Amino acid sequence: MKSIRPHFLSLTLAGLLSAASASAMAQAKPDPAPERGAPTAGAASANFMTFDSNADGKISLEEFKAQGGGEQTFAAIDANQDLGLNNGEFSKLEKPSAQRY
Repeated sequence: MKSIRPHFLSLTLAGLLSAASASAMAQAKPDPAPERGAPTAGAASANFMTFDSNADGKISLEEFKAQGGGEQTFAAIDANQDLGLNNGEFSKLEKPSAQRY
């Protein structure tokens, strides 16, 4: 009669490897780094007053960049192209686009 021990050892090893790989796959993957100039969760949740460092009622490109924003994002949400973001324009950062990709 053949010994069952070698088969049992192989099956045990296969089970452990399967469990380890399943556990590794189930772990959450970190979010990829946002593209340069894209609004981040920190930027979206920040309020207007945080960005408007000189309290003049609008956010200049320099103020926006100082808080981690990018020029392309600034230009995209500056609806009237006055090189300053008012509160309404800034609120576009907090609301995701309705467009589907």
